[in-house]
Amino acid sequence: MIAMRRLVMVAVGLAFAAPAGAQMPLGPSTKRFADIAQLAQEGYGDSARASIGRILTAMPRTDPAYPEALYTAGIVARTGDSMRSVFSRLVVNYATTPWADRALLRLIQIDYGLGKMELVTNETSRFFGDFPDSPFIPTAAKWGALAAFSQQKMQQGCDWLTRGIAKVGEDLELKNQLLFAKQNCNLGPGVQFAPKNEDSLRAPPPRPATDTAKPTPTPPAKAPAKAPMKTPVTNVASPWRVQVAAIRDKAVIQSMIKKIESAGFKAYTVAGPGGLTRVQAGPFATRAAALSAVPKVKSAAGGSPIVVPAP
Repeated sequence: MIAMRRLVMVAVGLAFAAPAGAQMPLGPSTKRFADIAQLAQEGYGDSARASIGRILTAMPRTDPAYPEALYTAGIVARTGDSMRSVFSRLVVNYATTPWADRALLRLIQIDYGLGKMELVTNETSRFFGDFPDSPFIPTAAKWGALAAFSQQKMQQGCDWLTRGIAKVGEDLELKNQLLFAKQNCNLGPGVQFAPKNEDSLRAPPPRPATDTAKPTPTPPAKAPAKAPMKTPVTNVASPWRVQVAAIRDKAVIQSMIKKIESAGFKAYTVAGPGGLTRVQAGPFATRAAALSAVPKVKSAAGGSPIVVPAP
């Protein structure tokens, strides 16, 4: 369990850059805090934790910068328990600050990475209730819907996706992810939701219509079979990847690609916000398979891996 909690660092891989599709940076905005987050992103977690610890010790809790400092401490925390403790404190005690919605989104990501889907849906419900105007609504909608679908809560997931799409704005990458996920909700005339299938959420193959004509005393000649019902079949089971980092330096990107490939994975690069490039390893057929590969990916390529759906 301790090892799994440490693997929750998958939710911290985007501490410095926005998570896939976020409309605003999810990391700290003040330079000294952003530098600390960057330090952790580059593998100097102990130094980052020491730096933010000194700042928090010296800073009065009434200081306007305190919530951002606390948020930074959560980003660079060593374990999942520590992260959850800091982010939960922010959500409860600093709910009116600009860092509360970010902290709750972090909790959603952490618990999704740990497979705590029921907790994710509860947190997403709270996010929509407490922060209806947050610019992170579309990102929360994505993770919340994935968790809801895994529990067969189709109506809830589809409602969140609808609200997320309405607020996604010009972020085409996130919009495409939300629309892709919403294929679970629209399968054709008269069909509102995809059928229950925990593993892939696929629609079933079309079934031929049954002949309701009354039987005759003698065997009738074989009539041509009726055409099958044309229910659209959508394959919405997306492969998964492990995102290693979001970086700008081309040389570092190439080095990371080689490390990923030397570990036996395929390397991917995906354009991110602000000129960043997301470097990913994969593909994985299920989220569980991607999670189990995180230690190997981290050992080979470093960074702070996070499990993400393939674009």
